[in-house]
Amino acid sequence: MPVHVVAARFGHADPSITLRVYAHVIRAAEASAADIFAQAIGE
Repeated sequence: MPVHVVAARFGHADPSITLRVYAHVIRAAEASAADIFAQAIGE
């Protein structure tokens, strides 16, 4: 989901606020994506 869409839903005037507040969620999603990618390429 694009960060500007999420920011608008939360009522944040600037997407950077959303990124700062929810950075821990983004890091968890990145780790999950890395795991899925590794499985897909057989590692």
